[in-house]
Amino acid sequence: MNGSSREAIRPARISDAERQAMLDRLDALEDANPAKNKRSLPRVAYRKNDIAVRIYHPGGSMTASFVGTRNLSAGGVSFLYHGFLHKNTKVEIVLHRRVGADDLIRGTVQHCALVDRQFHLIGVRFDQKILPKLYLDPSHWGELDDGSSIDRSRLEGTVLHLDDQEIERMLVAHFLKGTKIKLISSTTVDEALKAIKAEPIDCILCDLLMEGVGGEQAIAKFREGGYSGPIGLVTAETNSARVKKATDAGASAVLSKPFDSGKLTSLLAAWLNAGSTTEEPILSTLNSNAELASLVEQYVGRLHNLARELRKGMEAKNLEAVRQVCQMIKGTGAGFGFAQLSDMARDTVQCLDASSSLANCTIQVQQLESACYRSVFQTKAA
Repeated sequence: MNGSSREAIRPARISDAERQAMLDRLDALEDANPAKNKRSLPRVAYRKNDIAVRIYHPGGSMTASFVGTRNLSAGGVSFLYHGFLHKNTKVEIVLHRRVGADDLIRGTVQHCALVDRQFHLIGVRFDQKILPKLYLDPSHWGELDDGSSIDRSRLEGTVLHLDDQEIERMLVAHFLKGTKIKLISSTTVDEALKAIKAEPIDCILCDLLMEGVGGEQAIAKFREGGYSGPIGLVTAETNSARVKKATDAGASAVLSKPFDSGKLTSLLAAWLNAGSTTEEPILSTLNSNAELASLVEQYVGRLHNLARELRKGMEAKNLEAVRQVCQMIKGTGAGFGFAQLSDMARDTVQCLDASSSLANCTIQVQQLESACYRSVFQTKAA
């Protein structure tokens, strides 16, 4: 978390066993709470040590610290903190991806409850929904639904499918009918590696059981070759030692056989940022200003053009071109009432500068592209 006004501080001393026991007690109390199932966004256990947070206190001061998290959802996170935090306190938290760069997520404190004399349980609501599956171990994927209904007609991107069995390749192709996905089917690792070098690949599906080189070796070769995007391991052996080797080699998730079209598209949507049928437009805060209507409408048209430029830059693997577009949006969005776009563009620039890799920032760029298309000038009653 570069740019902090002071060094990050460690929380009050507590052993890992004590922390785990504290979280276990909280989970037991929650399981007995009838309101648990009324939440709009399901949560999963997310017990991580040393998660960096930056807290902007109401009085104007800022502190940076390391915390232990408890659970995670598309809309927020909870963690143990060695002090009291006021509701609506601004928070920044770093979430660690299984593959690729870390993400800086912004949110606000929604509740603060005393757990014992040292710690409070802090609940934070994110400013924007995230894709929790990016940060979870594959074994946790089946426990969480991101709360999005997938619009297949909007599912697009380039997917590489490696499987030496023709019937399996045909099945995946059949399941993806009705989407805009470009599917590249390969029968060998060498074919797959050539495809990765030939054009940008958004994600990979790799079967575990193949003649010659198995899925775990194939995934290792992809990672060794520099591919940093998501890889889904396709297998019927969900508990085998080979699956663990594949996830250790860099698999991002496990797609268990047999699977249907819904499970496949749900997996891909988390990576391809297809959005949902309930995704709302982004409205300018200047909607009520009639004098600025023409200017904002023109800017919205410009945003749509910039979204197309982002896509062209990604397809051409031109990091500098993508960065320039992000800088344009960062510098102009807030002035036309789209502060959310400026913030997203700023975060994307930070990701690009930190990693010097388009592949590591694919999700951020896709989210910014989607936000540009969803930006409109209209009254809220329209």
